[in-house]
Amino acid sequence: MKLKFWASAGLLLALLTPLCSQGKTKAGLPDYLTAPGEKTGRKCVFFMFGHYDDDSAISGTINMFVRAGWEVHSVYVTSAGMGNVLWGTTTSRKEEMMRSVDFEGVPRQNRHILEVPDRQAVKHLPEIMDQVTALVAKYQPSLIITCAYEGGHWDHDASCVAGDVAMKRTGLLITRYEIPTYNAAGPKIQPYQMNHFIKSYGPTQYVIPDREGWKVRRQVRYAYQSQWFLMVPEGIIFACRHLLGRGEPIRQTPDYNFLEPPHPGTEMVSRSVGALKGHPFSEWHDAVASLPEFQKGK
Repeated sequence: MKLKFWASAGLLLALLTPLCSQGKTKAGLPDYLTAPGEKTGRKCVFFMFGHYDDDSAISGTINMFVRAGWEVHSVYVTSAGMGNVLWGTTTSRKEEMMRSVDFEGVPRQNRHILEVPDRQAVKHLPEIMDQVTALVAKYQPSLIITCAYEGGHWDHDASCVAGDVAMKRTGLLITRYEIPTYNAAGPKIQPYQMNHFIKSYGPTQYVIPDREGWKVRRQVRYAYQSQWFLMVPEGIIFACRHLLGRGEPIRQTPDYNFLEPPHPGTEMVSRSVGALKGHPFSEWHDAVASLPEFQKGK
């Protein structure tokens, strides 16, 4: 009887937690994300990702920006797809992205693919910087949201560097935020983290999707069928966050030193787990150091 009582009490607590937290954080776009558009008069936001499926982590927020009347652009650093059944072909991954972004509501003319081969961003940083800078100069966003600098995948990290460089080159007043993907900055016993920020750079904020936003999140996750091995754990993570009254993690982009590793220890790209394996940090360092903004004396 006691076991049944505590089990029932635990279930009731889990169900009531979101209700208790609603007074603290309301659903919808937070003021800190809409303020840049109000301040500058440029209600234009860029979401920049390493791959097609990365937008799944913030799809509810994207949809809410669209419905709020903002000009929303999605930028993909690589074309994604390794041409096999496990990771999906370039064609199938693009088709999934188009369906997903249809759910998010971003107009097709506002979807920009840089056509860099999947997993090859580190070899094409100069071209990525030039193309992103040109897009930013053309559309003049007041807000740019990228993947965080984590050392989990160079393609993700390239989006973060591109946001930094484009802001500096254009001289525009731009506010930058970031989302987590995956990294190896967790505890030594199990360092791998999915959709959790590296803690040393500051606390996590959450954007709470409204009812339509949560619906879009589910549709987008199901649309990325080839990435089921990422969408399943992501679905579990966000189901738990939903119960806790949280949503999509985000925070203002720190002032990263892209010439230094993002965290102590070995980055995920240098380990034996992940999409990229056994890549030394020097590969990234040398690529970033070749950019004018990061050369000594600049």
